[in-house]
Amino acid sequence: MKKYLSLLFISLFSLSLFAQTKVAGNKLGKTLEKNNDASAVFVSEIDLSRMTVSENGTVTIPLFAKNKIKVVSAMDMTSIKERIAYAKKKALPVTFAVKDLTTLTYEIAAIDGIETVSQYQERYLEEQKAEARKNLTKFPVQVVNQEVSNLSASESAWLPGQVQDKIKSNLQDYLGMKTVVDSKSEATLKKLQRESESAARDEETAIEIGKITTAKFAVFTKLRKTASGYVISADFTDLTTGEQMASATSKEYSKAEYLYGSTGAIDEVTLSLADKLGIKISDLNRNLLISGSANFSVDDQLELARQNEAQFKKMMSQYDAELSKLMQSNDINAVQNKKRLEAEKALLAEKQKAEQKRQEELKAQKARADEDAKLEAERSIALKTQRDQMAKDAAAKAAEVRKLKMEKQGVLGQINILESKKKALVEIRQSVESRSQELYDQLVKDRKSEEERIRNKSYSTVELGSDGKPTSQALERREKQVIKSYEDLTNKFFSDCESVKQSTMAQQNALLAEIRADQKALSAVRTVSSMGEELKVSFGKYEGSKDGWNAYLSLYSDGILVYTDNFIVKYEALSGKKAPDMTTELNDAVIEEYTNNVDMYNSLLVRGDPIIYFEIDYNVTSQADDKPSQYKFNFSKIRVINTVSGKVTQNSTLNAVKDQTMQPEQNLREIVGIVAAEREYFTEVKDVIARGCNLDYSLKAVKNRQTINSEFVKINKDGKVIAVLQTEVHQTLYEWVMGWNPSKFQGDDNPIESVSWYDAIYFCNALSIILRYTPVYSVNGTTDVTKWDYTPHKGNSISGTITQNINANGYRLPTVEEWQYAAKGGENYSYAGSNDIDEVAWYSGNSGYTHPVAQKKANGYGLYDMSGNVWEWCWDVDPDYSYRRYLCGGGWDGNAYFCWVGRRDSSDAGDRYNFLGFRLVRSLSN
Repeated sequence: MKKYLSLLFISLFSLSLFAQTKVAGNKLGKTLEKNNDASAVFVSEIDLSRMTVSENGTVTIPLFAKNKIKVVSAMDMTSIKERIAYAKKKALPVTFAVKDLTTLTYEIAAIDGIETVSQYQERYLEEQKAEARKNLTKFPVQVVNQEVSNLSASESAWLPGQVQDKIKSNLQDYLGMKTVVDSKSEATLKKLQRESESAARDEETAIEIGKITTAKFAVFTKLRKTASGYVISADFTDLTTGEQMASATSKEYSKAEYLYGSTGAIDEVTLSLADKLGIKISDLNRNLLISGSANFSVDDQLELARQNEAQFKKMMSQYDAELSKLMQSNDINAVQNKKRLEAEKALLAEKQKAEQKRQEELKAQKARADEDAKLEAERSIALKTQRDQMAKDAAAKAAEVRKLKMEKQGVLGQINILESKKKALVEIRQSVESRSQELYDQLVKDRKSEEERIRNKSYSTVELGSDGKPTSQALERREKQVIKSYEDLTNKFFSDCESVKQSTMAQQNALLAEIRADQKALSAVRTVSSMGEELKVSFGKYEGSKDGWNAYLSLYSDGILVYTDNFIVKYEALSGKKAPDMTTELNDAVIEEYTNNVDMYNSLLVRGDPIIYFEIDYNVTSQADDKPSQYKFNFSKIRVINTVSGKVTQNSTLNAVKDQTMQPEQNLREIVGIVAAEREYFTEVKDVIARGCNLDYSLKAVKNRQTINSEFVKINKDGKVIAVLQTEVHQTLYEWVMGWNPSKFQGDDNPIESVSWYDAIYFCNALSIILRYTPVYSVNGTTDVTKWDYTPHKGNSISGTITQNINANGYRLPTVEEWQYAAKGGENYSYAGSNDIDEVAWYSGNSGYTHPVAQKKANGYGLYDMSGNVWEWCWDVDPDYSYRRYLCGGGWDGNAYFCWVGRRDSSDAGDRYNFLGFRLVRSLSN
């Protein structure tokens, strides 16, 4: 029976094959029109590049445009155009079968040489993934710390930020990705990502993520602390589709610093993400992520340095592009991001410098290695064998030593942790300041709204006079309501800001305590080894006169060059024997052995074989808070160690000190921000209000106060603080107060001149009264200038007893002692700011008139023109002439001698010359 079934199958198959008729493409249309066989099947190679398929399955082929036949599809035409295009053939074999002979309808049963639908879909998915992978380096990626688990309050403040920075750096350095900082969107990204991972996840939620950031992709990290260590996981997500493109989880690491240290958790996760995303990593970078660079050859190190330089250039252009965008925005988040990017760019610039220096050293060593290679043919087999065995033994031993040394690396890791904690503390304080700024913005709106409400209220009957207008009592009551509203809202602002500050105070205090403890711990002596990642060594030529090789050492922290030195590695340190004395050794065999050994060791050193390694002992002192992120490195000893024997073969004392500022700088000093500024402003406003002024006048007076006082410099002299005007009083300020400008050399920014001592003290009191300070000078017991019976610029003197209250907070003239102290500027120069008078002064040697203030160099306190331009009146009386007052500083008309900081002169208090002016000071609370 089976035999007959087989024969039947073969017969049917043969008939089917026989029924197919091959037709030339140019005759196909006519052939199908003339066909009368309902079972006929035709095969023809035709061009399908312009074929279209409608939704109802109708097929249009330009070849049949002049024929009456109809064509429909009997096969799956999904993405048929793409499948045909992928075949890359002009003509394809197409099988036509009769569908309905009466209407001349044919159906396409098959198209040979193209993919099946399943094959196409599989290829399409792969291409999409490949395209996405290709775009990974074109579109921005944002790193988001999605969540942390089981961390202490202190760790939660700094460790996630350190992890985020390291992942961001790795994405740039190893995967070539463009990373962005977008603090404004980070909180929302975290929230939406959590929602997208929940049971209620939907595509809409995922897609929403992509609408709130400039990034196309994001890496969402999770940091978990276990009973015995730390674990990091990372999800690489397409923000426009919500698709999780790759996920990686590290093994458990026992210490926090192992998460982001060389060959740590983040390096492990980086490599895993790259493999899953299909991103090619160079062999060098792969080895660097897996085992570090300590065992790289000179060629490997040089190639890595070149890769880094190219990557640094790319990153620098990315920073410039991002900064250019942020420059267009005044949004507070944009400002913060701009500052962060600028700091990162500065850090990158330091890394570039270090990398360039490293390349120079490696190129020089490579050149010597090339010279060594040329000599290879001349060496004896015995020498080569000995050298290669020594290199083999050293390599094997070095692998063991590295494992130990990696656990005992230097203090740089601790500094990085310390800087991370500082960064966390600074960011907490900045967040408090940002929130306080938001509260202040609301305060301004509330003040305006409440004042308008109070002032626009209708007056009641009892508040109106017979003329229908508000009584003076009603107006006063209304003004008091406005003032009370202003004060209540301001006090609420202070209270709200204090609540914000207190909400983070426990975390701030804990971080600060850890920072202080870490700073103290830095002073312990540490050791760094060239077997690790931080200390790099290269070798120069052998110095016969010094019996050793030039060695160049460079100590790095996160790619930044911290310390560099060079010294001689003695021949004895490698061979165990003293070098022969070339002037006394007459035995040629000894010299030959010496030469061969030098040649062998030279070959080993320039090739980078680890036959010796170095250790440096050092400790670090953290500088005071007024020197942000500054450290003093004290390098005490350096040792050369034979790798195979483990013995110290050379020991030297360094006594080297190096100051290093880590980048970006983390300033631990308290932020003097909007709350402090508003408290000072509010205190001054209340002070003016207390003098009987309304709110509007008080606000204007204080605004003018602050504008003028911003040009003062605070100086502490013997525990007393005075504010000194940076410049001589210029004509614009003088004319604003006095309504008159008597100067001969007119100019808004030129110093006022042609004023007497009496004019100057009159001006001081007038300005103090305008700005609601307590006037300093009294005439016959009164500070009111209108009662002095003196007309400025006309009267020769003020009649009566003139006294000063030096403790009053108003404006005044300096004493001679104060003036000279300020003029010295904390420096030891002949003139105010320099020993070169032309740098700091206008005097007879370079001028014939006054010049605008602040055109010359300032002194150490930031004060201008304290030498030259105009003589400056002081308070003091000349003891030899009671009607004369002291002058200091010299003027445009005098020679250099008069401009000396210790020089003083006197003039009649009523004199008005075009070289006489003055400068203001104020007494401040101690």
